[in-house]
Amino acid sequence: MKRLSTLTLFLVFNIVLIAQPSFGFKINGGLSMITDKIYDPNIETHTNYFKPSGQVGFFYNLPVRAHEVFGIELLFTQIESKEKIVDTLGYAYNLNGSTSPINSTYTISKHISYLSLPVHYGINVKKITFNVGMQFSARLLSKAQYIEQDSYTNNASGYGFVLTPSTTTYNYKRLPIKDVDFGETVGIIYHFTNKFAIEGNYYYGFNNIYPSEHIKGIIWKTQQITLGLRYSFLTLKKKEASK
Repeated sequence: MKRLSTLTLFLVFNIVLIAQPSFGFKINGGLSMITDKIYDPNIETHTNYFKPSGQVGFFYNLPVRAHEVFGIELLFTQIESKEKIVDTLGYAYNLNGSTSPINSTYTISKHISYLSLPVHYGINVKKITFNVGMQFSARLLSKAQYIEQDSYTNNASGYGFVLTPSTTTYNYKRLPIKDVDFGETVGIIYHFTNKFAIEGNYYYGFNNIYPSEHIKGIIWKTQQITLGLRYSFLTLKKKEASK
């Protein structure tokens, strides 16, 4: 057992030396969205929007064969999202016989900060690397803002609704979400030099980040697409055999 452990450590150490692993820094900007799939199209319309977001952090690449590479990253990931829900509560009858809809519109902005750990496998084709992998994220911070816009106010004198617009804003310091998110990543990297590269990535969350114990049936999933720069600040050179 001791000899096997020693041999394993020797092989790993020599693979690292031969493979020329590299360490670097990356910064990406892009768009993200949190999809929400619970709504009834008969009584409301529901629209999700992409919002500006990004990633920043460090990466480690280890070539495992001539044209293959294993990569792992440690990133601060910011997820932003916006959704708009329009509820039609009924219709008001006007004196001329026409009707006006009585609506409530909710604009919801979500903000989540994650510490992310993407792990991926890549194939090198000349100056381009294609990679696919998984990303695991732990929540650091979260918050949300709900803006409710009503096309009516309640008439306290007993005549029902009055079509007078009103707006109310609610701020929440913490979102009701799970602490962990995970999903698939795909990306492409173009290497200008051995140190500088440009990359594009897409992430799709497999995990429903909304806890089912709150309200069953709600599904929140994250998506993010980014474009940015990579800089390798350290590359370990091959170990030269002694003559």
